[in-house]
Amino acid sequence: MKSIEEINHLENCECDVTCPNCTEKYRPHTEEAKVPLTGEQIADAVLKPNYYKAVIKGVELDVYDISDAYNLNNFKFNALKYILRAGKKDSLIQDLKKAIRCLERNIEKEML
Repeated sequence: MKSIEEINHLENCECDVTCPNCTEKYRPHTEEAKVPLTGEQIADAVLKPNYYKAVIKGVELDVYDISDAYNLNNFKFNALKYILRAGKKDSLIQDLKKAIRCLERNIEKEML
């Protein structure tokens, strides 16, 4: 079993060559390989990031729709956000730890 440090290293690999351990599997990480985004792509990345979307029974939902439907407070919303995107944007472990921290802060607030 790999340690958290080993998993985080593999998920956050910053190699200069094509690497099977990167979160962007088999994509080179060199500056030359990066393609600049168009204005439309930037707007989509800001307004409609793919890692927050899901299609459920033919209906496209995102984390904001779910939050509104359940009237979630900021702590619960952020925890849900980190859980739904876990491993799609940042490190899986990092996102899950962020979700746990949000829930811990919600519990701390409720205990006041």
